Amino acid sequence: MKILYIFLIFLKVFVYAEVIDPSLYHTNSLLPKSYIYIGKEKLNQDELKNVFKPFSKEHLNIGVSHKYVWIKLDFYNSSKKDIKKILVFSSPLLEDISLFSQDLTLLKKNGMLYQNDKHSTIAYIFELDFKPYSKSSYYLRVSSKYTPIDFSLYLKDKESFFKKDRDRQFVDILLLGCILAMMLYSLLLSGYLRDKSFFYYGLYLFALIYQQMTYLGITQIYFPSEFIKVEATYTIPKVLFLILTSALFAMHFLEYKKIKKIEVFYKSVIVVLGLEFLFLDPLKEYSLNIVILTGAIFILLNLLCGIYAYKKGVKQARLFILGFGIVFLSYIMIIIDALGLASVMVYFQNILIWATTIEALVLSLAFADRYLILENEKKEIDKKMLEELKYRKKLVLEEVEIKTRQLNGALKEKELLLQEVHHRVKNNLQIILSMIRLQSDLTPFREVKDSFHILENRINAIAKTYSVLLSKDSFDTIDMKEYIDELINDLVEVMGKDKINFKKHIQMKLPIKKAVYIGLILNELITNSFKYAFKDDKGEIEIKLYKSDDENILEISDSGVGFDMDKKDNSLGLRLVKMIVKNQLKGSITMDTSKQTKTIIRFRS
Repeated sequence: MKILYIFLIFLKVFVYAEVIDPSLYHTNSLLPKSYIYIGKEKLNQDELKNVFKPFSKEHLNIGVSHKYVWIKLDFYNSSKKDIKKILVFSSPLLEDISLFSQDLTLLKKNGMLYQNDKHSTIAYIFELDFKPYSKSSYYLRVSSKYTPIDFSLYLKDKESFFKKDRDRQFVDILLLGCILAMMLYSLLLSGYLRDKSFFYYGLYLFALIYQQMTYLGITQIYFPSEFIKVEATYTIPKVLFLILTSALFAMHFLEYKKIKKIEVFYKSVIVVLGLEFLFLDPLKEYSLNIVILTGAIFILLNLLCGIYAYKKGVKQARLFILGFGIVFLSYIMIIIDALGLASVMVYFQNILIWATTIEALVLSLAFADRYLILENEKKEIDKKMLEELKYRKKLVLEEVEIKTRQLNGALKEKELLLQEVHHRVKNNLQIILSMIRLQSDLTPFREVKDSFHILENRINAIAKTYSVLLSKDSFDTIDMKEYIDELINDLVEVMGKDKINFKKHIQMKLPIKKAVYIGLILNELITNSFKYAFKDDKGEIEIKLYKSDDENILEISDSGVGFDMDKKDNSLGLRLVKMIVKNQLKGSITMDTSKQTKTIIRFRS
């Protein structure tokens, strides 16, 4: 028995060197223990003997190809137990995987185009049953017209495989959820801030999530099989949409309107993508390769555009370079894998989703950094504006100071001229008064002398306003208290009525024109009181000048005997007073002369 056992081991090791024992634990790919043929679809048993060749690599990668990959696997169960194993394809993107028996009888189909709704694992699998001490052979045929043919082949225990597959699904879904949250956040911000870069970044993340769900095998698990069959044929539009949204986001984030070369590059990319979408036939083998090469060129130039924009002063480009630089490495690995140049993604199936999650976090900082930059720029602009305002204020103040000096000079000159005018008016009035007095002294007739005295008092009332005006700094208004005091003193002196007592309540200033009219009115009324009100030249005259609401009121009353208005109404003095009140002051006059004389005059300012 010992000799027989040793013989069987020798036979197994040397005679059946490429035979796979399912009773052993296999961690490596089965492809180095398989026979491979890449060519036409249908083969009979005789042809199979001649076309298969041993395969030495852990992975098989021929990129996008319309060829068929045939795999021959020989098994020998050296144990006395019935063994159940799972044959696992590492790629979830394979469209058609057929399992045949040793006599080329089709046992089962799997893959994106043939899976059923009960598919629950990322990888495509076949369950195999090995009888004790039995030898069996299986043929596998793999084809994909729309996705790269890139896979490894493993023999796994069912329980451990399903556990690892569930763990991987959980991680992938968690990462996709993070990116989905960032997508929604970007779209919300775009609506709130009216910023197109947020909107296009949200679209880019949507395109990436949609593409990665298929690439990672999540779509194949959780979506209906009919949808997956249709979706598998749209690889080229998905990749083009991913490149387009990435370009739109980058061009707006890098402020393309400020840099002409960047604007030209991204607009050229958009045109090229549009042409490829219109003219590339998804059924042609080379179409996907053209799109993948376009993507490779784009991601390289996209990164260079970020660097160029940063050198041109777009500060926010530094975090764009960091974020996209992380994704750049994963894209390069995917492209190399898709072109069939190397099999690197077998070890890093979800590297892009990890890289995009990190990129999303970095770019979330970039968005915040962008507004910090804008805030700093705003502060700089505010600072410059403040400095400019201070400078302009200084210029304005200097100009105001110059103009003020000029205006003050002109005002002083005007005041001097006005003072000279008033002075000349006063002197002219004084000359007239002197001439009247001279003429009065020369006439022998008493009535004529009295007329000259009345005229003299009227002219003096006018001249007195200019005398008061010239004694003050203001040439616009006259203090009526001072003016009336001087006017009364002159009348008392001229008329010789020093026994008459005056009560004055005067709280007002008036313009020179109105002051002259008030002086003439007071001259007439006080003169009349002096001449006719008092029998023994004793009595009291009260003068009030005040403001009530929007009216000025002048009240003049005496303690005399009054007079008959009908007899005196036609006197020249009263006619002059009424004319001045009506025509010049635009006011009203009331007189009560029944016992004592009281005159009230109302006029507006």
